[in-house]
Amino acid sequence: MTFLLLRPQAKCQTSAKSFKQANLSAVACGLIDTIVDNDAIGQLSAKIAELCSRAEHHFYVIVTSTVAAQQCVLMKKKWPQNVCFFAVGASTGLILQNAGLAVVVPLEPRTEGLLALPQLNHLENQSVIIMKGFGGRELLYDTLVTRGANVAEWEVYKRVKLDSPLFTEDWHPEQIRCIIATSGEVIQAAFEYFEASWLTTLNWIVVSQRTADIASKLGVTQIDISRDASDQALIQCAQQLVKRARHFSEH
Repeated sequence: MTFLLLRPQAKCQTSAKSFKQANLSAVACGLIDTIVDNDAIGQLSAKIAELCSRAEHHFYVIVTSTVAAQQCVLMKKKWPQNVCFFAVGASTGLILQNAGLAVVVPLEPRTEGLLALPQLNHLENQSVIIMKGFGGRELLYDTLVTRGANVAEWEVYKRVKLDSPLFTEDWHPEQIRCIIATSGEVIQAAFEYFEASWLTTLNWIVVSQRTADIASKLGVTQIDISRDASDQALIQCAQQLVKRARHFSEH
């Protein structure tokens, strides 16, 4: 069984290597890329300085990706002392931790996991900043607002669709038995690049109920949900699928 792994371009090589080390056949495919928005980055110093001028007890900064975490680290010396960082996943949290920034990482590395943290349950009149890409994270924003927070979104990068897919190795459609997609953006891009009649015949592994709903609306019927978008979680889910397929073929 060969997997077609759809990730942002920057993560393709690493993921393909991880799957190979786990003895899984996988071709990684970059359909989108993340590009830092220089105009937004240019405004960060002034935004952080404005935070420092305010007399609030705490500021909560939610960092939603490794790209956003890298920008936080570049501004490390400018953040006020009373900032509490939250990372959506372990890779994002590790970037902040390695830079000496204290950070809380939820056990469930997605929006729902963040919202389950007790620190983010009672936010009346608290200031929360979401560092993210352009678009998305509506559930996070809306829920924090309903909990009484004053929420600001600092969008520091863009996701752009590549002119043509970039693959880690050559492949043929008949090799592929399962597609792994780590975001709604790559699912949408897949249906723009590849034939829907082919995509909908395959098994899919996605990373949340939200992404499962996106795939389902596009006609995908065989969907497994990984516990998160890390290589470790995706490999575990892929191994379970291989085991099921072997069991089915033996009976």
